Parts: sequence; structure tokens; C-alpha cells
Amino acid sequence: MKLLAWLAGVGTLLTAAAYMVVSLNRWEWNRALFFGLLVLIAEVALATGLVLRKLGTLVHVHDDSDIAAILRAARPPAPDRFAWLKKSSTELNVFITFLVGGGVVLSVLAWLVDRIASHTATPTLEQRLVSRMEPISYPRGGLLVDDVTALAQEVPGADDAQIRKLLGRAG
Repeated sequence: MKLLAWLAGVGTLLTAAAYMVVSLNRWEWNRALFFGLLVLIAEVALATGLVLRKLGTLVHVHDDSDIAAILRAARPPAPDRFAWLKKSSTELNVFITFLVGGGVVLSVLAWLVDRIASHTATPTLEQRLVSRMEPISYPRGGLLVDDVTALAQEVPGADDAQIRKLLGRAG
């Protein structure tokens, strides 16, 4: 029964991974996300099963005091997260200073660009820019042509009664 459960877990993992790749290849994002979630679930289930199986063998081989001693011996030492503060002053620990200083420099540059831009964008300059852009601007009425203009143009077949009826201009 355990073998069947392991085979089902591995089969689910491999099948979901294959369908995820196929879905990504077909640009079916929602389906790929669903199969990715199935891969994640199967992976967590298999890893949990392996850990529980290993713990089960430890419990059968050793008694509780032996297991506690093994776990204490396997525990990594507590990391000293502030060791960089205790180092000698001969080393250059300037990472945080560099980040803060870089942020100040970027803020000053952004302020300068803003000040220069606010002084160079005057209404006179904007009006001059508008007059220079006039030849390439959109027409006054927009790009759409109204119905009267469209029907008044000389187009072959424009005076056809069936076309007028189709356009709703029967008369």
C-alpha cells in the first residue's frame, strides 16, 4: 500500500509538471498556474513523506533520549548576525553608508532636474512648442469623419439606393 502511495505521488508530480510545461508552451497561463500548484502540492507531500519515514526509522532504532541527543548534535550553531559590527576598524564596512549616500546623491540629482525643468517650461516656450508641432497635429475635428461628409464624397456606388438603405439613409 505504501508503494502504491509513493507511485501515485511521483506520478502526480511528473504528470503535473509535464502538463504545466505543455500549458506554458500553449500560453495557457491559468492552466499552467493550476498545474504548477499541483506540482508544488505533490512536492511538499513527497518531502513530508520522506521526512516522516526517516523520523519513523529513527524512533524504532533509538529511544527518545538518543533521538534528542542526535537532534541536539545536528543543530547548527546560532549565527552571529552582527559580527560585522565587531570587526576591527581596519576593514572597510561601507555597504550601508554607500547605500544611504547613494540615496542622498540620487535625491539631490532628482531635485536639480525638477528645478531646472520647472524654470525651463514657461508658457512662452510651451506656446512656441505648440506652434512648431502644429503641422503634425491631429485635425481640429479629430480623425473620424461625420456621416454627412462621408456620404457627400464622390465614391463609386455612393448613389446606390441599396447602399443608402443599408446605411440607414433610405429616402
